[in-house]
Amino acid sequence: MTDPIIECEGLVHIYRTAQLEVVALQGLDLRVEPGEVVAIVGRSGSGKTTLMNVIAAVEEPTAGRALVGGHDLTRMSERERNRFRQQVVGYVVQHSQANLAPDLNALENVLLPMTPRPVAESRERAAFLLETMGIDELAASHPGELSGGEAERLAVAVAMANQPQVLLADEPTAELDRATADHVLRDLRQLLRESGSAAVIVTHDASVERHADRVIQIRDGRTSTETRWLEQAGEVVADELLIMDRAGRIQLPRAYVERLGARGLIWRFLVGSTPNTKARWRFLAAGSTS
Repeated sequence: MTDPIIECEGLVHIYRTAQLEVVALQGLDLRVEPGEVVAIVGRSGSGKTTLMNVIAAVEEPTAGRALVGGHDLTRMSERERNRFRQQVVGYVVQHSQANLAPDLNALENVLLPMTPRPVAESRERAAFLLETMGIDELAASHPGELSGGEAERLAVAVAMANQPQVLLADEPTAELDRATADHVLRDLRQLLRESGSAAVIVTHDASVERHADRVIQIRDGRTSTETRWLEQAGEVVADELLIMDRAGRIQLPRAYVERLGARGLIWRFLVGSTPNTKARWRFLAAGSTS
């Protein structure tokens, strides 16, 4: 069994100012296998972008365990973090143009972040990325001359310049129409397969979920549900699971709580096969944990 490329356990991240503390991640658990594509969904403020920044070594977790590509993100110097960001992860931030150098053309943008290597090898890698993302004919074009879809494709190519083990993408289709987004995601999946890279994609776009192996919902800084796409009777259906964290807590989606009529605090005692065996389950109101 191979080790996961990303493994987070009990991850906590707190933003502190002089007057208040904001807990963005509250004991989050996450495991991503090599080559897997995982979509992260959740409401604004649920902790999605904070999780991405922690995985990218942009922000240091307050507590918990975070391993990416065998690197312990809680025990890295700033120099190690810089090397990690260059070699292990590629990061596509929100708004495609924010990932690009406006004064460089598409080819130069892809060459810019590459680690030292022979010039011919760098140009070959850059040409491969542009071709795979369908913008090889735009190699001499500058970012300001590209459409939204073309700029997003270029941003992905830049993030994949050093063949990272993990690609992180924050809302990669937010600026695209449905048809363009679908084409970009198909080409992205092809690039990931050819590169052997895993990917974590934060999104509010339901169409992105169909291009992922798993969809994980974050609520209140913790993972709450997981959805996998399964083929049944010739149709692709969503199989949704509730996630229990290491403390034995689960989060019930609001729709489940309302369907069960389980608003408020409900205690359920289940007696096992022996008189002394008793399991206790607690369901809280919608939006809280148990």
